[in-house]
Amino acid sequence: MTVLLIGLNHRTAPVELREQLAFSSEGVATALMLLRNQFPQSEAAILSTCNRVEILIATEGDSPTEKDLISFLAQARDLPVPAFKPYLYRLRNEKAVRHLFRVAASLDSMVVGEFQIVSQVKTAFAQASEQGTTGRMLNRLFHQAFTTSKRIHSETEIGKRKVSIPSAAVDIARSIFSEFTDKHVLIIGAGEMAQLVCQYLRKADARNFTVTSRTLNNARALAKACDGSAVPYDQLDEQLANADIVVTATRCPKAIITADRLAEIQKQRRRRSMFIIDLAVPRNVDPAVSEMDSVFLYDIDELGRIVAENQQHRMNQVDLCERILDEEIDAFERWLDESRARPMIEQMFTDAQKVHDRELAELFAACPCLSDEQRDAVAQMSRRLMNKYMHPCAYTLRRHASSGASATLAQTLHAITLKQRHADG
Repeated sequence: MTVLLIGLNHRTAPVELREQLAFSSEGVATALMLLRNQFPQSEAAILSTCNRVEILIATEGDSPTEKDLISFLAQARDLPVPAFKPYLYRLRNEKAVRHLFRVAASLDSMVVGEFQIVSQVKTAFAQASEQGTTGRMLNRLFHQAFTTSKRIHSETEIGKRKVSIPSAAVDIARSIFSEFTDKHVLIIGAGEMAQLVCQYLRKADARNFTVTSRTLNNARALAKACDGSAVPYDQLDEQLANADIVVTATRCPKAIITADRLAEIQKQRRRRSMFIIDLAVPRNVDPAVSEMDSVFLYDIDELGRIVAENQQHRMNQVDLCERILDEEIDAFERWLDESRARPMIEQMFTDAQKVHDRELAELFAACPCLSDEQRDAVAQMSRRLMNKYMHPCAYTLRRHASSGASATLAQTLHAITLKQRHADG
């Protein structure tokens, strides 16, 4: 059995080329059907995301070859081979298996440790299963990849610390507030970063959003997206007095929340805890605010330093992840070796059964006086003896399946059986 993988990703190809080679969901289904028709003896799956396009094949025969798959990809995406061939990686057997496991475990992602990729790999496997292009080999391979991903994310901290500014900000908020459902979130500004923070806060169960901006229509658009309310900018002080979490992301050239302004507001709030995320450059919040009691201020530089530390922490986990990968790849290779030995073992038992049946028939022919009960007893005993003698042979074949010794042993046993059969006549 050969495992073959060809593909390209964000490291090997520019986004313009990845866009041209990418498959839609319907396109994947069509391509798999064409692969099945063109190479009916092979198993196939296609993984297509914004960062990668990969075709994975498992085959018992000599086709498809790398050249076949490259030609297929060119036809499927209507691109000349020279346009993308230099950007491809071509992996075979253990290297292909390791690559798939690394992809599923998010070790090959643009953001190491992200969780989205394993869902995309599961979707690719589901699509291949629906099209009938998976079999015993790819079923085992994908499930082992999912097991590997689960182990890596549960046994290491590769995905524990957030590595984007918005998600890191929400993680810090969690250290201040035990829950978000009863907290009031005030968004000042309606830019992209503010939108992302809103998304992460909603995922963390924040429910009460108020958006204000100098352009009320922009505030309304973001408020609608986060199921909140929009208020005019001149109500800022009133909204600050109600807010527990404040996100600032305006283009104002100077601080809009000064220490003096917030001091007055904090008196109204009876100095309840306030968490402020300042995503603006220039900063929207006076740095002196961080000196105030019960006020927690993080600007984009501080968040950036936290993200950099988190990224380094994730990278420090890679060696441990690779050790887990080695263990899971070894497990898959053992299964594969045993699979290769299985036909030999089945042939051994078939040969032994034929010898057993012939010898038993000759015995019964020579002893016609045996009763039915006696015949059954003899047959059961002979079957038990045969299985007891065959078990060590099967065990030895499985144990040495990765070497040529197992095939030699099986061939020798088969030859002995044939010789005995001819000798008997």
